Amino acid sequence: MASKRTIKPKILMVMNGPPWSSWTMSGVSAGVCNELRRQDFLYGAISHRCLGTRTLKSPGYLFDLYEKGCRWLNLLLSRSQPPWTSENSTGLANLLSHAPAQLPVIYTYVNPEHSEHFSLRRFRWIGISILDAARNKAYGYEYISEDSLREKFDQQYSSVHKCEAIFTHSSYGAESIARDFNYPREKIFPIGAGASLKFDRQENTDIERYRRANILFVGRDWERKGGPLVYQAFLRLKEKMPDATLTIVGPTNAPVCGDGIIFEGFLRKHKYFERRRLKKLFQNASLFCTPSICETWGLVYVEAAACGLPIVGTDEWAMPDIVINDKTGVLCRHRSPQGFGRRDGGGSLRSLCSQGYG
Repeated sequence: MASKRTIKPKILMVMNGPPWSSWTMSGVSAGVCNELRRQDFLYGAISHRCLGTRTLKSPGYLFDLYEKGCRWLNLLLSRSQPPWTSENSTGLANLLSHAPAQLPVIYTYVNPEHSEHFSLRRFRWIGISILDAARNKAYGYEYISEDSLREKFDQQYSSVHKCEAIFTHSSYGAESIARDFNYPREKIFPIGAGASLKFDRQENTDIERYRRANILFVGRDWERKGGPLVYQAFLRLKEKMPDATLTIVGPTNAPVCGDGIIFEGFLRKHKYFERRRLKKLFQNASLFCTPSICETWGLVYVEAAACGLPIVGTDEWAMPDIVINDKTGVLCRHRSPQGFGRRDGGGSLRSLCSQGYG
């Protein structure tokens, strides 16, 4: 008797930006969609910023030129594509009306109002709850009013509870959504994310690499990424290790200066020479330290680990999902320069630079 053919469920990814772009979700979007396509699970990937369904199934050979052309056309005509607020929005409605029944749809960092016109299986991919973002003054919710916050929370609460399951990057994000939305924790799945920088050669884990005491910080938002804390801890380190350096990548303007400070500015991963420069900075560093506040994941931590760098961070947010404490780095229990300087307090820049984790 012939065995029945297994039919794979096709997934529609509705993203917050062009799915195949290296800018969207720092390249995570393209990585996920390409892997779904490779395994023949992808029905399509779309965003309100796509001008049509030409790239629904794949980016195509001319995607980069097509994306640049669309960007220049929008600038020339002074127009922008409005976000989809509902499944009945033009563009999204047209796509869903031709989709097969019970199509699994993953809404990734977008929250359209659900429509009864479509028979779909709905899922959400979220970082943390909107209340958590507002509490920590992050992700664009720094100055949101109480009335706007309540309205947006009610909208998110309603759509979340109409979904079959929720995906997050981190365990912290899963706990945040379960707590604030009263959503079953067993239906929330932290799935992480891989590195968007690829290191081809075998990384140097010789002890001398770590003894150079070159601390690497990578983050555009100096304050939220914990830059002031790194700087204060670095000043304490300099008292014991005068040759130590702190390399800063991300901010447009130098946030601090002084002896041992190396400012590299903002480096874009999708630009060849800037990406190559960033990779060299990772490869030449001794350890990585970007102790973010309210971090739902953080690709730079995964990239640091992929490059053989021990990571100094705090025992909060997404860090425990990425760093194995005392094996691949150190997670401090105290968010202070003193906490980063004491081995018994959970972390020590000096200890890692002296001994390494290679």
